[in-house]
Amino acid sequence: MNDPAQWQKANDQYVATALERLRLRLEEKAQSFTKKAPPTSNGRFFKRKPLALPAPPKKQRDEVDRETLEPPPALLMLQQRFGLSSFEHDILLLCAAMELDTRIASLCAQAQDDPNRPYPTFALALALFDDPTWDALSPQRPLRHWQLVEINQPGAQPLTTSTLRADERIVNYIKGLNYLDDRLAPLLSPLDGAGGEVALPPSQHAAAETIVHHLEQADQTRRAPVIQLLGA
Repeated sequence: MNDPAQWQKANDQYVATALERLRLRLEEKAQSFTKKAPPTSNGRFFKRKPLALPAPPKKQRDEVDRETLEPPPALLMLQQRFGLSSFEHDILLLCAAMELDTRIASLCAQAQDDPNRPYPTFALALALFDDPTWDALSPQRPLRHWQLVEINQPGAQPLTTSTLRADERIVNYIKGLNYLDDRLAPLLSPLDGAGGEVALPPSQHAAAETIVHHLEQADQTRRAPVIQLLGA
């Protein structure tokens, strides 16, 4: 798919479908809790009625259709490039959904049976998604190593119940908005050349190819080498 407008439209549809299925998964999780309402004047309690959900379709609600796009949807590109597992893909979607859908916050609180937690947590993800893995919480795994998600862990609060938030740059990328990170903008200047090619002196061109080669080799280990650039 070479038409940027067509890709953007397909990417928007992919994100919308993923958000819809995430909402349904959160609603189904919220149904599993039987809450008690405040006592009536005579001191008796009554149970709150569960949410009424539409009948699920034949396909599993949480299976996001991996449409044939070239390039693929932005969220799938992130998954491929950073080596995210399916569970880590779902965590990133959950965190990004907080910025993309105003209904997600209240659904997170309901799904955690706690009105004081209107936000994603690792505990919620572990209970919500299929095939959860504990290693996704590790600082060595991509979500934390590359800071795709940010953790707000005040004081002695457990890691599993701390607030998770997707990086702003990542949220925008998932929506199809690709730009130079504003934290790097003061340090870098893009060089535009004909056909996307930039004319470099032979020595700099060789150095650039060497750098790219080492970065590509580092993808499998997720430990990029330190590169020192000298001169203009």
